[in-house]
Amino acid sequence: MIVPMKKFYLIVLDKDRESVPERLRKLGVAHVEELPGSGETYQALERGKSEAETVYYLLSNYEDKKSKSKHPAREGKGLSQIEAAKLLVQEVSALKHEFDTLNERASQLAREMDRIATWGEVSVSQLAEVSEKTGLSIHFFEAPSKEAAHIPEELEYVRLAAPKGKIRLGVLIEEGKKLPELPAIFQEFLPPEMPLSSMRQEAASIDRRKKEIEAELRARTVHASVLKSYLDELESNITLERLRSGMPSQAQFAYLQGFVPARDCDRFKKMVARYGWAAAFDDPSDEELPPTLVENPPAIRIIDPVFEFLGTVPNYREYDISLWFLMFFSLFFAMIFGDGGYGSLIVLASLVSIVLGKRKGQKASDAQKLFLLLGAVTVVWGALTASWFGIQYNHLPYILQNISLPLINGQNPNSESNIKVFCFIIGLVQLSIAHIKNIKRDFPNLKFMSQIGSLLLLAGMFNAALNLVIDAQRFPIRSWALICIASGFSLVFVFGNWNGKIVPSLVESLKGLIPTFLGTVSVFADIVSYIRLWAVGLAGLAISQTVNGMAAGILGGAAGFLLGFILKLLIAVMLLAVSHSLNFVLTVLSVVVHGIRLNMLEFSGHLGMEWSGYKYNPLREAKSSPAPMQSTLEETGV
Repeated sequence: MIVPMKKFYLIVLDKDRESVPERLRKLGVAHVEELPGSGETYQALERGKSEAETVYYLLSNYEDKKSKSKHPAREGKGLSQIEAAKLLVQEVSALKHEFDTLNERASQLAREMDRIATWGEVSVSQLAEVSEKTGLSIHFFEAPSKEAAHIPEELEYVRLAAPKGKIRLGVLIEEGKKLPELPAIFQEFLPPEMPLSSMRQEAASIDRRKKEIEAELRARTVHASVLKSYLDELESNITLERLRSGMPSQAQFAYLQGFVPARDCDRFKKMVARYGWAAAFDDPSDEELPPTLVENPPAIRIIDPVFEFLGTVPNYREYDISLWFLMFFSLFFAMIFGDGGYGSLIVLASLVSIVLGKRKGQKASDAQKLFLLLGAVTVVWGALTASWFGIQYNHLPYILQNISLPLINGQNPNSESNIKVFCFIIGLVQLSIAHIKNIKRDFPNLKFMSQIGSLLLLAGMFNAALNLVIDAQRFPIRSWALICIASGFSLVFVFGNWNGKIVPSLVESLKGLIPTFLGTVSVFADIVSYIRLWAVGLAGLAISQTVNGMAAGILGGAAGFLLGFILKLLIAVMLLAVSHSLNFVLTVLSVVVHGIRLNMLEFSGHLGMEWSGYKYNPLREAKSSPAPMQSTLEETGV
């Protein structure tokens, strides 16, 4: 269920603004609207967070998961976690700065060595030494070989070795004389500050130091978890400082507003009375969008990981469809996987994960429980359809044949048709639930008649889907279906835009006549869309059976020598393992694409849900936080 919210207005004396955020955090129920932060303390906290994040992600790149230390704190140094985190940030930041500087220098050297590689050992210092001894300065030029004829006759130069197609000159100039002009095609070569050999030595030294820095960074990754607590604390303090510095004020008063669950208003009032503040509560207006807090029993809450994966939150005024989502998603998952063997693997993996967690003192997570349920439902569906790793029905053990349902097992020639009918029945039931919920929402407003019209459309289109998609003779168009479609369209047209008056409502409906007609057609498309459960499941089954056939073909020939048989067996086992694993992964993707789509688009669309909400996120203290950290410039270490 979606927990009802109240909007609160809190007024305090301006002198209390420092303590208000901290006390609200201790209360742990106030969702405060975000305010812009300002001031030196806030900026210092943001800088500290930015530096800590940079260090945290840098160390994550060097972290070896297998050898991760179980004791991240720096022992023996007498440091608190916060002090250890600050010291780690300083050390790693210094190493990163040095590493970046070395990288930049290495790039410069690489470019310079590439430029002078064909000139050999030459540098400014060497030429300066020659000039001091001889009184002559040397300038180097390079041009295409064909330009040799354009060298001025009066020029004194030395011909130097050059790459093919090039000409190089060493021009000698007496002290005090100007360099003679050469054709523009002659490019002067500027000697480097140090010779090539020295550059190579420095590049090697830089490479060694970079490796040393990387080793130092890897050594510090065992302390990286300290940074996570530090970042959580910084984020918490930034939130508080944003409130302190951004809280609006007038005269001697400061105030803020936010939302609190209606059930917690009494706790909020007691805190307000204790500190002498003033507070008022009100129901959110229709124009306001409160945060959404969804709470369900543990048995239903196991679907939450799916919503977290999708990043979807229902609007505060929308439905909580957790129960329906869990029920239908489990069925969709089972039908798309469609194989009891795969389901058994999921159940086994889930049980092993739970047991290993129990040994470490961990409770089974919602995700583990969800996969256990999904695997179990898949086993049941696989048992009913006699689908076990794609093995043909006739080759299954008798016990697996006997527990299957003849209506939909592989032995029945009409099983595929029956499963298609079942898909349409699922669609009819799920979409009908959506409109029944809408009837309950709209009643007694006459707009609920539009939802009844949608139910009639579903019934009529269900018959049309059976006729057009499955078998026209087996499922002829019934007169009741045509009556349902006509009556449903009329009710949707008349009451779809109902505003209490018949004429204005009909005018609005006339304006939207084309969308209403297209919406009627889409009801048929939505029901037919559920056939994807059969189609995707059939594709997975076909892949499994093909792989099994290939493996049987490998083993089916003459065994020959024992070595040949063993080789064939190994190839067959490898083929089965790799191919079934690939099919398993593809089926998981199909569940994400198709199983979730039916809930998030078809079902949610008929409910009128847009999933435009945002999560209730109150100020609260971390469950396990390090020693308290003062939100001051000194404490941020900057």
